[in-house]
Amino acid sequence: MIRRLYLLFCKIGIHRYEKVDINYSFSLGGSTETIKCKDCGIKKIRRKN
Repeated sequence: MIRRLYLLFCKIGIHRYEKVDINYSFSLGGSTETIKCKDCGIKKIRRKN
């Protein structure tokens, strides 16, 4: 039941993200981290300034 509730939240756009990979860089591009939703599996790359 809880899993269905979390999947409903994912459909609305509220995800529970966990950090998968973090790349540190000292250049102009900055650091990036890959995050993944624990429930639906969507992955995003986020840039840290």
